[in-house]
Amino acid sequence: MPKVGMAPIRRKQLIDATYLVLHRDGIDNLTLKKIAVEAGVATSIITHYFGTKEALIADTMSDLVGSLLREIRDRRKQASGTIEEIVAIVDGNFAPSQVSPTAVSAWLYFWSRVPYDPHFDRMQQICDYQLRKYLRTSLKDIIAKDEADDIAETIVCLSYGFWLQFAHRQGDFDVARAHRMALQVIEARIQTAWHKNLHLSARTPFTDNSPQS
Repeated sequence: MPKVGMAPIRRKQLIDATYLVLHRDGIDNLTLKKIAVEAGVATSIITHYFGTKEALIADTMSDLVGSLLREIRDRRKQASGTIEEIVAIVDGNFAPSQVSPTAVSAWLYFWSRVPYDPHFDRMQQICDYQLRKYLRTSLKDIIAKDEADDIAETIVCLSYGFWLQFAHRQGDFDVARAHRMALQVIEARIQTAWHKNLHLSARTPFTDNSPQS
């Protein structure tokens, strides 16, 4: 009989093994037997906790998306101001947990399935929604709402775009440089919007046009 409290530990063990096999052998060669061997358990343990290979893969992808959102959430909590909150969101996308070889393989597989798998598509939508919500919340105190929406979209696209470049060119792509470039573009975009708002908010001095007595 399984020990009380063992399920979360065992499920995490099997998900971690799935990451490793996916990275090593690719999705086409991923089997429950290989995952079981990697985890050091019987195949029946996997079916006990997940039922099918498809369910295990889906839970692994859910863990992947959750890991990104946790990175961002935890970094935002430590931020001491608006700009630091925005930087924390970019930092989360380039965190070690997101650019490790196993994470890169998992993300590339996940994104390849998003257009065709409604469950994966929902996970991506939830992830994007949360990222934009964090960004808009942080930006709303320093720039206008429509500009906050535009910059939030810019940050999401930049983060994903630079990350994909890293993923496809891991051997000759400097992730620290990509991270720095993303922050530089975002900083310039925010400064432009902020100065524009200062200009628009300037008030013409009051002039008394009432008839003179």
